[in-house]
Amino acid sequence: MGGVARSKDRALPRWASTAVVVYLSVTFAVVAAVLVGGGLLLDLDAGFKEGLLLALVVLTLPVSFAYFVIGTFDASAVLGLTTVHYYFGYFVLAVVNAGLFRWIVLSARKRKLVPAGTAHTTPDATPRYPRKKLRGITPDVGKLWWAVPVAVLLSLPQWMVAGIAWCGISGCSGGGFGVATGSEWIAVILSAANGVIMAVAVFAVRWLYPTGKRALIALAAGTLFGLLGAAVTHG
Repeated sequence: MGGVARSKDRALPRWASTAVVVYLSVTFAVVAAVLVGGGLLLDLDAGFKEGLLLALVVLTLPVSFAYFVIGTFDASAVLGLTTVHYYFGYFVLAVVNAGLFRWIVLSARKRKLVPAGTAHTTPDATPRYPRKKLRGITPDVGKLWWAVPVAVLLSLPQWMVAGIAWCGISGCSGGGFGVATGSEWIAVILSAANGVIMAVAVFAVRWLYPTGKRALIALAAGTLFGLLGAAVTHG
């Protein structure tokens, strides 16, 4: 019985498992597209190539931004072993992100064991039907105190990059080097990515039932957080 409980505790819910598979598959596909395009010397549009690289950076945030900056010091147009290792490094970052995502989800969904003497008197305290408070709020609501700050910390690198992407290194006030346009769409993507991070954090914690209501709140929280980040970084 104990072994079964442990295996269930270590198993991701279906939505999280699907998200991990899709995330790793998309990242691998982009890495393969970059390497095939470079290896076959395809006459691809320069903007398309930049878009693929940007997709890799966005998919593997937050560590990937520093990884990209370091990689630019040894950039090479020739497809060699070093280049292959460099681009597959993005996939390694994706695996690390997936592992972190798995840990966060499992930590958020972990429940305290119900004492054996009270199990028959509290049927609502099972993993499937958690003990509830007023209006469907469960004791897991306390986990939001660490899940939400973790989402904010993971969003800080994207905020920094978005702040530059909106109007350039001098900001939208136009001082210093002046306003630089053309990369606003990068800031929009990063703001949306931050919204997704916050939505996942709010939804992964089983603090409210039914699940549909929690999903709507998570969607609203992610949308507001993304818009807030866009407004702050655009200043």
